[in-house]
Amino acid sequence: MFHYLLGNWTLIFDRDYRVVCDGAAAVVLDEERTALVLVSLTETGNLRIERTYYAMICEIDAGARRVEFHTSEDLG
Repeated sequence: MFHYLLGNWTLIFDRDYRVVCDGAAAVVLDEERTALVLVSLTETGNLRIERTYYAMICEIDAGARRVEFHTSEDLG
């Protein structure tokens, strides 16, 4: 599992990825540099999932400030 901290939020992925972040927005890239997820923080510190570019399922635990992203091979 790959963990990445963005503000008070923990992003968890089922594979290792590269993250490009400017502090308030992050793009998650795979080994081929394909953008998989775009997330950002709002002015109040909430997480905004802008876009998922892959067949991904998100499990959000707002109390723990944690989001798990699972890649799904079965969508399509």
